[in-house]
Amino acid sequence: MENFTELEPVGKVPNRDSGSIISHAFELYKGTFIYPLVAGLIFFIAVSIMASITGLGAVFMEMGQNSQATGSYDPEAYNEVYRSTPFLTFMGGFSILNILLFSPLIVGTIYIAHKKNLNQHIEFSDLFIGYKQNFVNIVLFGLIFSIVVMICTNLCYVPAVFAMPFLFLGYPFLLFQNMNAIDALKNSFEIVKNNYGDFLLINLLAYLCSIVGIFGCCIGIIITYMFYYSTMYSAYCAYVALPRQLD
Repeated sequence: MENFTELEPVGKVPNRDSGSIISHAFELYKGTFIYPLVAGLIFFIAVSIMASITGLGAVFMEMGQNSQATGSYDPEAYNEVYRSTPFLTFMGGFSILNILLFSPLIVGTIYIAHKKNLNQHIEFSDLFIGYKQNFVNIVLFGLIFSIVVMICTNLCYVPAVFAMPFLFLGYPFLLFQNMNAIDALKNSFEIVKNNYGDFLLINLLAYLCSIVGIFGCCIGIIITYMFYYSTMYSAYCAYVALPRQLD
């Protein structure tokens, strides 16, 4: 298990403002994007396989072809799909996949950003550190994260803008301080509460940057998607401390 401690900075620490933090995250991300790209590919491939297994992919493909043929959009048909067995099965599997597969990859992305910041040698296995260290608590926090996202989604997404910032530092706390899921949530909440305006803007900008790839024929989202999580590391450095790995 890796051990970390908060020591004197040996890497770059951004200022406590959104511009500095986003810029810091971007500099790290562009130098390591191949690793988040792999993480994104793993996740999207797994989601595609699940859509195929549940039959949801075929349903949406058929609906898309029908819409093109008729030249009209049928909202009732889509509402019917959302209540169907394939969709409900897919969403259940997606939630489990997100918690067990994706949460550790988020931690790996944060760890790679950290090693890049300290100019340390990065290995491909670093992407999977979340499976080797504090895995249970990472999964539990992923469950909390997913529940919040699900609730916000059912409330037309708007609450996500105001709720998600409180979880922003949870994954870095799990990695660098080896906390349990509840303590990571509490610590993240406390720091964000005292700097809410800053984190509200940081969270929003990080999210917008992470989805910008959708304008590149949608495929680009695989490259930019993980930027949101890389920004968590930069925010942690600014508002908590710059951790250094101990050998």
